[in-house]
Amino acid sequence: MGLGDSHRRHRDGEEPAAAAAREVEEETGWRPGPMRPLTVIHPTPGIYDSQHHIFWADGATHIGPPTEDWEAERIEWVPLADMRGLVEAGKIVSGTSMAALFLAASEV
Repeated sequence: MGLGDSHRRHRDGEEPAAAAAREVEEETGWRPGPMRPLTVIHPTPGIYDSQHHIFWADGATHIGPPTEDWEAERIEWVPLADMRGLVEAGKIVSGTSMAALFLAASEV
């Protein structure tokens, strides 16, 4: 299982699923399998016109180190069952990530 979002990062003419897959690969060094849309959220309606497309991938292939290694301090696979504890501990604070995890939990 993998998640990706494509907020503000798609290139001209790039579909949101392709943008999310590209971002996952650039930021993690893992190429996600086929991307399936879960939802689109608007994290700051009325303040900023932003859509976050959230996708699900059933697998990923490691292709090498991330090309944008400044995007994350640490990259690791974490069981979905551990996510609630990470949110409660303040380790995951992004609303977009929390929405994605909520939907992912209902997929398994």
